Amino acid sequence: MFYKLGETKAEIQVETSEENKNVALSLVKQAHNNIDIFTQDLDAEIYNNEEFERSIFNLARKHPDTRIRILVQDSRKAAQDGHCLIRLAQNLTSSVFIHKPSPEYKDEQCSFMVVDKLGLMYRVTTNNRNYRTSINFMSPQRAGKLVDFFNEVWAGSTPDVQTRRIYM
Repeated sequence: MFYKLGETKAEIQVETSEENKNVALSLVKQAHNNIDIFTQDLDAEIYNNEEFERSIFNLARKHPDTRIRILVQDSRKAAQDGHCLIRLAQNLTSSVFIHKPSPEYKDEQCSFMVVDKLGLMYRVTTNNRNYRTSINFMSPQRAGKLVDFFNEVWAGSTPDVQTRRIYM
């Protein structure tokens, strides 16, 4: 079944990293303006792949007002492994931003992605690589609440030093 951003109202549950990766890709390919990602470690199994990178790149290049914001608790491993979202943030500095939440949010265990304030992926916990995720392609109320939380955390966040481009 094809799920359409802004139209398909069904609540979907997925449980594997592969299913999460496919849903994330589907959401991003349908995005028009904004993507907000709240993650513990940039979830390489979900977000670090060539097709996801290309979709984010195409979105950022197509719309000059596109904003992809990422809040990551710990980006060290992702930076060491050359995660594609870090490369994008280093190359698309006016569209892709990676920040670290303030210490008051260090115990937050959820992970989510919200696309255009309509579609969302939400994992209650990322402990033990739990991939049980709730998905909805048309949930503006729930997506709005996640964006409000994201904005609150973003307001007190700082650019992630692990992901900065180093000029030599």
